[in-house]
Amino acid sequence: MTSVWMGVFIYVRAMQNYKIIVAYDGTDFHGWQVQLSDVTVVSTLQDSFFQAFRRKVSILGASRTDSGVHALGQVALCTFDLPLEPEKLREVWNNALTKSILIRSLEKVADNFNPFAHVHSKTYYYHLFTKRPLPIVSRYGWLWKSIDLVDFEKFERTLNLFVGQHDFRSFSKNEEGRTTVRTIDSIKIKSLKRFGVVRVEIRGKGFLRYQIRRMIGAALDVASKFEVAIDVITHHLENPSDQQEFTKAESCGLCLRKIVYKKL
Repeated sequence: MTSVWMGVFIYVRAMQNYKIIVAYDGTDFHGWQVQLSDVTVVSTLQDSFFQAFRRKVSILGASRTDSGVHALGQVALCTFDLPLEPEKLREVWNNALTKSILIRSLEKVADNFNPFAHVHSKTYYYHLFTKRPLPIVSRYGWLWKSIDLVDFEKFERTLNLFVGQHDFRSFSKNEEGRTTVRTIDSIKIKSLKRFGVVRVEIRGKGFLRYQIRRMIGAALDVASKFEVAIDVITHHLENPSDQQEFTKAESCGLCLRKIVYKKL
């Protein structure tokens, strides 16, 4: 009896937590988290792990990216019991993965590591094409039908109205029981003329579902119509509503750039 209990005890102690940083092209996936019938990033990671190691793995991601959204720095917690060094684990796991996903790093973390806790900031990119893109980059941005009408100076001024703490109910998908108040730390705009791209960089601790895409869409609506004042954004921030009046930007332009954690 004693030897049996010792075996169980040893097995439990052998379980190890790992933090992984994952990059993926979200085009062919129905979002990050597991769904009943659709292929997702997590289901693909789990299937490839089983293929490589004949073990099941639990994966808890820091951000629930939607269908078609990309990532360069998604963070996730994985738990499993394999007597291999982290770099070898990463190499073998990557070799079993589709080319659309890459595990950029894999490291041991303490038992109390939680990908949701102690987040300092999340940075997202949104890429807008200003002309028809080259095929090599076309999956990673959005060519809006009225892009030729956009006043990009007005676009930038409109987006900066979102900086600070606001109730984003008018610019997100309402999920019952979840507060719609969020804080945006900064929004920066950069022109990447070589690729015919305008990059919007948005940083904050956390975001609501569709929030960034609705913010981008609203700013495009305002910046493409001479008769619409940017004060309409202030009005909707001060008078939050479930009525969605603005364009929702396509998911293909959105990319989770990185997640930074507080130093404890």
